[in-house]
Amino acid sequence: MDYKMKKTIRNDRLLKAIEKNKIHSVRKFCMLYDIDYGQTCHIISGKLKPLNKKGNPIAIVNKILDCLNISLEDAFTERQLKGFVKTNYQISMSEDNLKQLINPIKNQEHKFIEKDVKLKISEAFSRRLNPREEKILRLRYGFGDEKENSLSEIAKIFNVSKARIGEIIKRAEIKLKHPSVSNNIINTGFAEIYTKVKLDNELIKNAQRGAKINGL
Repeated sequence: MDYKMKKTIRNDRLLKAIEKNKIHSVRKFCMLYDIDYGQTCHIISGKLKPLNKKGNPIAIVNKILDCLNISLEDAFTERQLKGFVKTNYQISMSEDNLKQLINPIKNQEHKFIEKDVKLKISEAFSRRLNPREEKILRLRYGFGDEKENSLSEIAKIFNVSKARIGEIIKRAEIKLKHPSVSNNIINTGFAEIYTKVKLDNELIKNAQRGAKINGL
């Protein structure tokens, strides 16, 4: 096969219900209705089972359904109600099949969020990081048009040790963790675009609190 494709499970029924309410991202939906963003993302991806052991909807699901004014049956298929052990998987695919599968028009929600995230990241990088730190972070996490690279691969590009690259990344991340920077980036929907960058739930909650205080 020519390609390996990673497929991520997402509940399209819930996403369409959110879009129907003219809300263009999960993050904005959660902020508008004061719903836990992390749990909502887990429900949409299937990581969190919508039902408890007694077969009743868990608290976060009831809140989502109430806000969207839809029923449990409208929000989940029978399989989705059981949750998923794995929420993403890889499949092999030929180039011809890949071309048939790809839709040239991106999901509108994802497109809006991605544009906003890239803008905020570029602003933060230019203000807080030197050119070397910026380039290394982009290579490490695949920001912008860069692909993700290992520490070893980046070390070869800059002709330094892997440990040194690790130090530069750690220093750059510290610069970006200041609330005035991190909150601005997280609240664009960063976690929905760069899923491999691990964000602490408390960090996300703090960012959302800051946005509410500022009236965003």
